[in-house]
Parts: sequence; C-alpha cells; structure tokens
Amino acid sequence: MRGKKRKFLIGAIILFSLLIVYLISYKYMIVPYQIKELNDNMVINGIPYKIGDKMDNLDLDILRHNGWEEITTDDNSILYHNDAIGSVNFDGFPDLSDDFKFILFRSWKDNFSIFGIEVGSNVSEAQTILKKRGYKEEYDTTFVKGRISISFPSENDGKIAMLEIFLRSSDWFYKGNYK
Repeated sequence: MRGKKRKFLIGAIILFSLLIVYLISYKYMIVPYQIKELNDNMVINGIPYKIGDKMDNLDLDILRHNGWEEITTDDNSILYHNDAIGSVNFDGFPDLSDDFKFILFRSWKDNFSIFGIEVGSNVSEAQTILKKRGYKEEYDTTFVKGRISISFPSENDGKIAMLEIFLRSSDWFYKGNYK
C-alpha cells in the first residue's frame, strides 16, 4: 500500500512540475513566435513600428510630424490618433516597470496589410486566410491566436471597413500588458 501512495505522489509531483514549466515557457517561447510571424506579415505604410516594440526604442517624431495627435488616456495608455488614417496605441504596465509597448494599430485606410488582408478586402477571403494561419474565430469578424487579436468590421457589401490588430495582455491578473 505504501508503494502505491509513493508512486502516486511522485507522479503527481512530476505532472505538477510539467504544468508549471508549460505555463512559464508559454509566454516566452510560443507567444514571441506568434508575434514574430505577425510582424513578418504586417505592413503599415509610413509607420516602421512592430507589434510588441518598446515605446522608448521608437522614433515617435514620425507620428508627431505627420499629423498624429497624442492623446494620453490615463497613466497606462498613450494613444496617437490621425483622423485620416487611424490609431496607434501604446499601453504600459506601471505596476511592473513603467514600460510602454506598441500593442494596437487600427486603420480604416488601405495603408495597413496583415497576411495580405487590408481595408476593402473581401470578408470571407480574410476569414479563410486567418483560419489557414491558425487563428480561431472568437466573434463574427474577430480572430484570435494566442495573445494576438485581429478584427475587421465590414460594410454591407461584404468588404472590410476597418482593420485592427491588438496584442492582448499576458498577465493573467490583468495588472499589466504584454511582457
């Protein structure tokens, strides 16, 4: 009887250890690969930023000198908005390090392309492309893969009216943004 308890306890410890290793490695191994895949297939004309880039490392004069208005929404978010193009959002997690990252880009112009999808593309074709890339449909026109969310509201004619890419928080307790 003691041997069975010991084997069960050792098995439970090994299983628990594997679970902990998976949960820790997921954010550092799988998510950055998905972000790299996204950035390799994302083109934003006029803005050389990549999703997940630290704001401190970016030349923000590109936005300031091209008609983008800075809007500070709160201590955790800085939004740049241009009526003709869209929005760029930098979110931070001051509870951890006062570090801001490029996490959201929204556009209703054809200056933004992700996996060949852009404003004006056919919605059903966009859905097919994202499903082939491993994205799961969360809502009608919102697709998610890991921490990455791609949304595209459509017009009545079945064409994409706006395209949005968003990097969700990796913090399970929602105290901060992508680390």
